[in-house]
Amino acid sequence: MNLYEYEGKSLLKKYGIRVPDAILMNAPGNLESFVEEYGEVAVKAQVLAGKRGKAGGIRFCKTTEGAELAVELLLNSTIRETEVVGVLVEQKLEVVNEFYLSITFDGRHRAPVVIISRMGGVDVEELAAQHPDQMFIHPIDSLFGLQEWKAREIAAEAGFREDRMRKMADFLVRAYRCFRENDVRLLEINPVIETRKGNLFAADAVVILDGDAMTRHRDFNYPPRGGLGRPLTERELQARLIDQNDYRGVAGKYIELDGDIAMMSAGGGGSITNMDALISYGGRPANYTEYGGNPPAEKVEKLTKVVLSKPGLTACWHVGAVANNTRVDITMQGFIDGLRAVRPAFPIVIRRGGPGWDEARVALEEARSELNLDMTIFGPETPMTESARIVLEKSRQYQERMGKA
Repeated sequence: MNLYEYEGKSLLKKYGIRVPDAILMNAPGNLESFVEEYGEVAVKAQVLAGKRGKAGGIRFCKTTEGAELAVELLLNSTIRETEVVGVLVEQKLEVVNEFYLSITFDGRHRAPVVIISRMGGVDVEELAAQHPDQMFIHPIDSLFGLQEWKAREIAAEAGFREDRMRKMADFLVRAYRCFRENDVRLLEINPVIETRKGNLFAADAVVILDGDAMTRHRDFNYPPRGGLGRPLTERELQARLIDQNDYRGVAGKYIELDGDIAMMSAGGGGSITNMDALISYGGRPANYTEYGGNPPAEKVEKLTKVVLSKPGLTACWHVGAVANNTRVDITMQGFIDGLRAVRPAFPIVIRRGGPGWDEARVALEEARSELNLDMTIFGPETPMTESARIVLEKSRQYQERMGKA
């Protein structure tokens, strides 16, 4: 789960990390007293998209009129095709130095890592490409955590000295506690600002929580959100409920897209490959989804109903590689049960294989006859990419028939 900047800063503040004084605005309002107190303010669009500053999502204002106008303009805009959910108006700090800090989990080290640099305020990709010698990466022992002496060692190696080193070490320890205690996947503060008084502030906050750990944080009350920078659709919300409190396989991953060909995809890697194949032929997926890990039939049935409930569909493509740990006859029974509930008029193309495929194929053929479905069934003898071409042909034929009707 990606947090908005104001949510991330609120989390950091609980650990004693300084953040600028700010007001979150969801509608235009009076900012006279706030601007008068600080003289200059930063007006920042709250979006889940990166590089918002370059896209005009951050503005600095010295007058009340300018700040209020900036709030109104940003509230009625999109940044990088992402909906603005609010505007954070915060004090503009007097900057002496800008630093970079992030904590994430690294697969190579199989441990959390701290990434720190005395060069902050620029894109981390640009920093890594142009100044790799200024980025310092340190794995953290998951058992012992980040102790004060280790944080001082990390800060010193990155070039921080004396009082600044001690302050950065304290900042690091607090940030790591936030990372560890809240099951954070990524905590990035860019920049960490040093003021004239020598204090360190989190001027920005990118926080990504581990969605699978939310049951350990009953106090979190963040509204649901997707990964596309917009609120979840009703179908996406319904899909999330499929796996809730039921860990038998996975069947609740669903992202709604703008296309017209519904996708029932098995396996994460195969799902992406097949979407690419469909798009390469000129097709437009109506959704991204995947199921796997041997889910029970009832979970696949629920996913089928969600996928096929989108208006304007012209075909359904149920596709996956040859399964190894998923009973295809059981998952296809769930798909058939979903078809019984929806009874789609548009064509269906299936390409599957794996344990129980022969039984699944018989059940699919019986369902095709029983429900009078336009269903084409392929096994592992047919390439997945070939079935992509066929489902697109079926979709176009269906649209032609509907147009004539």
